[in-house]
Amino acid sequence: MRNTIIVSILLFIAVVLASVFYFGDLNKEEKKSVKPINYLPSDSFLIASFVNDATTDNIFKDFEIFEAMWGHDFQRQLSQLKQQLLRQKELSQYLADQEMFVSFHPEKDKVSSLFSIPSNEKIAPEILQQLLPKLSADFQFQQKDTLGIKLYGFTPPKSDSTFFVSYIDDMFFASYSKDLLCKVADKKTPKFDDKQLEFFHKNHNRNAPFTVYLPQQNLPALVDLSRRNKAGDFLRQFIHIKGQTAWNINYKQDALMLSGESELEDTKGQYIALFANQRKTTQRIYNYFPSNTALFIEYSFSDKKLWQDDLRAWHEATEDSKPLKGQADEIQKGRPSLLADMQTALGGDFAIVEQNNNDYLGFISIQDSSTFKSILSDMAESVGDSSYRFRYAQLPYRFYGEGLKAFSRPYFIIVDDLLVMANQLSTLQEYQRKWRRKDLLIGTLGFKNYEKIQGNEANVTVFINSKNAYNILSNNLTSNFSKNFRDKKNYGYQDFYSWSLQLTGNSGSFLSRLYAIYKSKNTLGLTPEWTYSMGSRLINGPYVFEHSDTSQFILAQEQDHTVHAVHPTGKKLWTSVFSGRIVGQVQQLKDRSLLLVTDRRRLYRFDTNGKGLDGFSTSIKAEPAFQPTYVDWGNQQMILIPSKNSVMAYSMDGGPISGWDNVTVDGEILGPVQFHDNKAIVTSSYGRLYFFDVNGSKVQEIDVPGDISFVSNAGIVQRDNKTYYYASDDQGDVYRMTPEGNTKKIYEGKWDKKYMADFENVHSTSAPDLIVMDGQQLQVYELGDSLQPVYDYTFTQNVSNRPYFFATGSAGLKQIGVAAQGTNLIYLFAENGTLVDGFPVEAQPLFYYGKINYNSSNYLVCTRRDFKLYAFRH
Repeated sequence: MRNTIIVSILLFIAVVLASVFYFGDLNKEEKKSVKPINYLPSDSFLIASFVNDATTDNIFKDFEIFEAMWGHDFQRQLSQLKQQLLRQKELSQYLADQEMFVSFHPEKDKVSSLFSIPSNEKIAPEILQQLLPKLSADFQFQQKDTLGIKLYGFTPPKSDSTFFVSYIDDMFFASYSKDLLCKVADKKTPKFDDKQLEFFHKNHNRNAPFTVYLPQQNLPALVDLSRRNKAGDFLRQFIHIKGQTAWNINYKQDALMLSGESELEDTKGQYIALFANQRKTTQRIYNYFPSNTALFIEYSFSDKKLWQDDLRAWHEATEDSKPLKGQADEIQKGRPSLLADMQTALGGDFAIVEQNNNDYLGFISIQDSSTFKSILSDMAESVGDSSYRFRYAQLPYRFYGEGLKAFSRPYFIIVDDLLVMANQLSTLQEYQRKWRRKDLLIGTLGFKNYEKIQGNEANVTVFINSKNAYNILSNNLTSNFSKNFRDKKNYGYQDFYSWSLQLTGNSGSFLSRLYAIYKSKNTLGLTPEWTYSMGSRLINGPYVFEHSDTSQFILAQEQDHTVHAVHPTGKKLWTSVFSGRIVGQVQQLKDRSLLLVTDRRRLYRFDTNGKGLDGFSTSIKAEPAFQPTYVDWGNQQMILIPSKNSVMAYSMDGGPISGWDNVTVDGEILGPVQFHDNKAIVTSSYGRLYFFDVNGSKVQEIDVPGDISFVSNAGIVQRDNKTYYYASDDQGDVYRMTPEGNTKKIYEGKWDKKYMADFENVHSTSAPDLIVMDGQQLQVYELGDSLQPVYDYTFTQNVSNRPYFFATGSAGLKQIGVAAQGTNLIYLFAENGTLVDGFPVEAQPLFYYGKINYNSSNYLVCTRRDFKLYAFRH
């Protein structure tokens, strides 16, 4: 019972589209004509038409998806054919203003393609005889009569394949298959009936770059050709519905996006057709699927009574009707209302998941939790650890039909308002572990890219994760399909994140969408400008600093404490092993010297060539808790370094400054020393702000009344010529303080005790905002008399790293960066809270985003598990 053949169908359709656009490069104006469809054999797998103009050609000329699907070798062959035959002016003048069709047809154990295009005027036989032989001297030309039609053959050099062309009723038909051309000309060969021709004509959209037609009655034959074994129960839900589909393309560089209408015929006994009379709903169960999901199908219905009536009629048409009725009679003898109560309790959303280890999970929404709890003991038996097993077989199938037939008498657990099922208890237990860790599909890069493009309103959604489904697909496709799918050198199938199909009920038919998300070479994080090798993982940085008037450079420290200086081109400038791990951030002073401290009690100040300035490095008397702060009092400059509960001061020559020998605070210091209004400001965990002058004397202390424990450094805001200080405590409360010592609680938060708070300008104002990282949630607030929410974002797992902040070059405004270490994804947010285009990206925590040289583009500099710095242009 495999769903993997769906992928082969999707890939097959994509290859067709690729071929369409390759031959579409004729740069002529369009003309309305669909006449060739009338001549196509009725067993055509798929037909595509395209608008034959310069605009279409320009849009798709760099569309990487096509080459990934048809292969590099085939592209070279088509290039030769196009340039030396189709682009010849002798022929192109007769094809101007015409529309072209590409169709695919079964032939023994392979698929053959047919290209059709009308001529803009009738070509006399004698002119044709003169014209075709002149098209290209590089091809061996031949002509022959077969079954009453004249065939012209073109054989490329060093090839045993001949491209045949025929001219029938003012139309050119061309193919590598001679037999296929004979079928086109043979009036006895069955052609499409009037109803399908009418549908194709009706959905012929001249405003779309091209349209794809799918005669659904031929899907079983395509499945037989593509799959090792017969279609399983799941696949039969889709391939045996007769009718026709028409899709139009929506262009996106890194996605194949087709949308249109699927018309249904002879739907009796067809399971998927049950959803055609439903209205679209918001699907949400996918939020619960594990990260190793290879494929899922999520179903939903809007009208429960209509669903029950249609499902009952569907059951009556199956062989299971009598067994189900007999079981219902038996259940009613002991538990008369159980089945009715189950119908009340269970909701209209359900799904099935196939994992990459071939295990299945089922999901059913619970609509009435009170009723569900009241019947739980009658419906199921406990097997321990809040796990259950249905007392009766085929209950999921009874209420939801073919979609859940894989679960005869499954085990299940309750997660939120969902019933989660598996046929083995061990499968369910493994899912519980993944759920607790939030190791979910929605946290993976491929799914996030899918979510950016395709919505979640539908009645049926089929989703395939290409990476997780790789082994399943390659093992279940026929040898030819499997070979191409696994061929990384000639094809790019493995560069697709996902494939998906959505169906939405439309008064007895479907609105349908087919999407394929691709890893374009221009996708951020895929093709680096350069890489730089280190010996161990990154522990601090990367940073970008000025190196000279003409160049900047990148600085980073790896685990063995080696500091690397890297040119913007990725070349090594210098390396040096420092004593200890850098604490906090590295800073660059006005003279371009770099300032930092390490956990080995060393203070460093060095030039951009890595040479220490006089007096540096030097030892400091306590282990630093945060980075140093450069302070200019006007008549004296110094370096202030916080330890756990004291502040150390050093001169610009590296010597200790008298007067600061014993500057301590109560509680723990919560961040770097801040400098404002000619005072050094220290925030303490005891709910206090300390203010020191140039001599290290405490000139003021603000103590918030009560037993308050701050968790963040203070945020300093100047507004209307007034200064305000903001800080948050371990209860999630936020306080505003004034220089006069007045304090006010302005927000009572409900954040977790482990939340993190920072104050940076990430919004459109010039003042700092409050940035809160609370487990899975990032929240941004504007500071004032109260907190005003700006935006929030929910991650799939708890985030334990503090956010990063990157300068935008716009009036002190910064962008928020987040590393969600559990998913190996990094995020970057614009000032309005949306993700910057291209994010998230797969990378390890610690990264940089911005310019890496004075006049460069923005770059993402990050690391992966191979201990390399990667620089991606963006």
